[in-house]
Amino acid sequence: MNGHEIRCFVLSIICCVPFGAGAQQKPLLVEKEHLLDRQFRVISKTEDIPANVKQAFSKITRQPSFVMANPGQKFQATDFVLDRTLPWRRLVFSGVQDNNWFVHYERGGIAHSYYVVAFTADPRGDANFIWGCSVVDGAKTIEQLRRMVANCQLSNAENYW
Repeated sequence: MNGHEIRCFVLSIICCVPFGAGAQQKPLLVEKEHLLDRQFRVISKTEDIPANVKQAFSKITRQPSFVMANPGQKFQATDFVLDRTLPWRRLVFSGVQDNNWFVHYERGGIAHSYYVVAFTADPRGDANFIWGCSVVDGAKTIEQLRRMVANCQLSNAENYW
């Protein structure tokens, strides 16, 4: 094995992520570049995200309920609170393909930031968190988001979002 092959082998052992219902553990190094390659239908309103995905999102964000502004709506973009009724997160866009969902959003506060998180629904209809990562900016298209995800550090931690 040359140096590149050794690094790839070590990374593939350390970094694994499942995706999709019944997914097997697959090397993140190979898969992260293709996690959003499916033909996702883009969703641009929070009202179109199903209750099971909203519930799974609320769980990972430790919020009692799903609260997120729609694109273009006001939200709490900084840590200087002007209106306590505004949500801390705002949807950039979301996507669905079969039982697989992703939510790309921005989060306000001390450090305004952008994230993408993915979920999959099991046969009972429960949505489960699969992975997520922070990205450098809000993507304008799913193609741009795919490139961002290919370059980010994916996490399966449920306490970061």
